[in-house]
Amino acid sequence: MFTSVDSKRKKIEHPSNENVQFPRSLNNSIIKESKSGIANQIDNLLSENDEYTKLQLTIFGITFIVSILLASITGIFLGLTFGFSIFIGAIAGIFYLRLLAKSIGKLGKESSGVSKLQLLVPVCLFIFASKLGSLDIFPAMIGFFIYKPSLILYFSRS
Repeated sequence: MFTSVDSKRKKIEHPSNENVQFPRSLNNSIIKESKSGIANQIDNLLSENDEYTKLQLTIFGITFIVSILLASITGIFLGLTFGFSIFIGAIAGIFYLRLLAKSIGKLGKESSGVSKLQLLVPVCLFIFASKLGSLDIFPAMIGFFIYKPSLILYFSRS
């Protein structure tokens, strides 16, 4: 923990850092000053210790992993356009789930009902998939609903 200096050798010797603990407030303040935008929001989301936030992150993670697996499997066996459409639909489904969770989190505190904003996500996905030639509508809609098997998988494990 202390630095010793040998005046004859003019060499500084430092002990190992294994027992050194930095003040947590110092590290957090430095990190928060250097972050901005999305990184700051992610840090705020991860620093919360409530059970609902941990549940959200777990479900988002499971949904993302399932969507990558399903998109890669369908991309290999049914074609890259099909797999890409499923992946884009799954990302839209995760975004929908995030908006829904945010709206439910505000329920009782700031609002008395669930917002209808998240209903724009499947509509925009449908319009986006129909206008773009590189996306198929049916696989994108299948990908959008990947969050449902992820929810079933999460809640059936306990």
